[in-house]
Amino acid sequence: MSRRYSHVHAAIDPDQFEVYPNGVRVQEIELVLTDDPEVPIWRQATPGVCTLDARRARELAFELLMVAEVAEQWEKAR
Repeated sequence: MSRRYSHVHAAIDPDQFEVYPNGVRVQEIELVLTDDPEVPIWRQATPGVCTLDARRARELAFELLMVAEVAEQWEKAR
């Protein structure tokens, strides 16, 4: 079952990182998806939360940018 969220919040906690045995430090980016705050609390979907590393965050940002570009082109074509 899919859920539709209307608000997205991204944050970086400087203390939330992972250090691998080889010394590589990976900073995690937290992405939180929430429902419209105008919706009564009892009807709101449970927030979706995930963490991404910088590479995956860039990939997501690029995909969102491409989808937004296509959506704008379709809007102008009508």
